Amino acid sequence: MPGWHARSDAFRKAGDIKVLGIIQEQHPDRCRLLMQWHQMDWPILVDSLNLLEVAAVPYTLLIDEKGVVHSVNPSTEEFEAFLNLDPQGGAPREAPEKLPKIDADWAELKINAERLNTSDAWADYARELFLWGGDERVFESVRAFELASSKAADDGWLHFRLGVAYRRYFDLTQSNMEYFKKAIEQWQAALELDPNQYIWRRRIQQYGPRLDKPYSFYDWVNQAREQITMRGDKPHPLRVEPGGAEFAYPSKREVALTAKNVEPDSKGRVFRDAQPAINVDLTLVSSTYNDKKAVRVHLHFQPNLAHAFHWNNEAEPLTIWIQSAPGWDMESQLLSFPNPQVVTDSAPRSLEFELIQTGTDAAKEMTGYALYNICEDVNGTCLYRRQDFKIRLDYP
Repeated sequence: MPGWHARSDAFRKAGDIKVLGIIQEQHPDRCRLLMQWHQMDWPILVDSLNLLEVAAVPYTLLIDEKGVVHSVNPSTEEFEAFLNLDPQGGAPREAPEKLPKIDADWAELKINAERLNTSDAWADYARELFLWGGDERVFESVRAFELASSKAADDGWLHFRLGVAYRRYFDLTQSNMEYFKKAIEQWQAALELDPNQYIWRRRIQQYGPRLDKPYSFYDWVNQAREQITMRGDKPHPLRVEPGGAEFAYPSKREVALTAKNVEPDSKGRVFRDAQPAINVDLTLVSSTYNDKKAVRVHLHFQPNLAHAFHWNNEAEPLTIWIQSAPGWDMESQLLSFPNPQVVTDSAPRSLEFELIQTGTDAAKEMTGYALYNICEDVNGTCLYRRQDFKIRLDYP
């Protein structure tokens, strides 16, 4: 996109052309930050559900005043020829198809979906809720997409869009890892139905292992913020910060060398968190290619707010130990989450790491544990606790 901007900006400023962008981004505010960084000020529309059903991007169209498409992904010569077109020439414009209503009547769409009970009817209702219902109706759109997909199990687009809705709901709550897990499952189901769909594959790779990555998806974010700040501007905020997998660079190594770490509780003497005070959940994102045996594990830690637990940041940080298992290797068995610059907090914490399969008879399960400092309530007792967890490795 920055390359196209540099190529066309002078013509845009001269009034020779209008520029309009459409993105299939899950998190459109990241595009807003990119636009601010490169000082691009033309309109961008958001198509997170990929209603245009494009298989790959970038996809550039040259369209004249009458709506005639003159070129797709134009060369320099085609772009120059387009600029020299006679505005009065070209074929007559055909009448456009009826566009969907922006002021959708959700009650009417829901009644219609319940009456017809078809995949198309539920998908129409889900789409309008997702597009125009705001944060308050995201969960309703999830349920409607679930019903639509259940009635058309071989529809890859419904699997993909259900995954988008799941991920959006997870981003809103940041407390139930199950919805992130479901998003990955739906995107994998879509890709299985159509392995040539570039955007579906990239969405999984965004959160997947480095061995499967074509590039770092968001390595530019920190640089953008720094340069925007140096210009005297304030970077546009991101609703959801990119995670480790989204910053990670590709790796061509087939085997990751395990670092020599010292296990923090090798004798198991730390008291177990029996209540638990911290809810632990995990999601596995495997490679999108069968010949690349790698998995990225997303661990999510959420204080049990029902009992007013919170992190104690004046003690040792959250620490993770992963036990080794036959047929698997990783860069480090010991992970930690730095304490924030506050005394206490109750925000969820996430850690990521990768496993690479090194043998055909690899273990189907791996174990690990977390060590953390927690407090029962604002004036309560602070404790140091351990919680064990298992990682099932029978991934698709």
